[in-house]
Amino acid sequence: MEQLPTTTAVQAPRGWPTEQPAVQLYREQSPPVVYVPGPDGRMVAVLREHLPTAPAVYQPRDLTPQPLFDARAQRLAAGGLLAGGAGFGGGQLLIGAGQVVSALAGLGSLVMWAAIAVVASRIAPAVLGTGRGTVHHHHTTVTTSSRWLGRTTTHVR
Repeated sequence: MEQLPTTTAVQAPRGWPTEQPAVQLYREQSPPVVYVPGPDGRMVAVLREHLPTAPAVYQPRDLTPQPLFDARAQRLAAGGLLAGGAGFGGGQLLIGAGQVVSALAGLGSLVMWAAIAVVASRIAPAVLGTGRGTVHHHHTTVTTSSRWLGRTTTHVR
């Protein structure tokens, strides 16, 4: 029977330790040890608790362009502009109503003076005795015609 060689020459990758570390029993080993690449390229034993935590995995950022102004801010600004416009329009309406009232007051004053002038022109001849009274003859004709179903038409002339 042929016997296999007991030792095999294993080529360790560059930077890996070539010496065998001393064997430690599980109970003798306090915290677990991990081999990491060192600054000179060789593997260095480091306690697992001293290793940095895994890097945080971030969600990809949303790079879609955002609006220049917030939608809520736009609604608030539009509401403010609407309220301001309604207030200005209401003020203009009241100014116009005030001008209409002022114009009606002026028209009332004009009608009053016209009525005084008419009454004065009627009274003046009688008071001064210069005029002769006028005689008016009125003739009124009322015609009523009845039709079917109670329809009636009245004409006044």
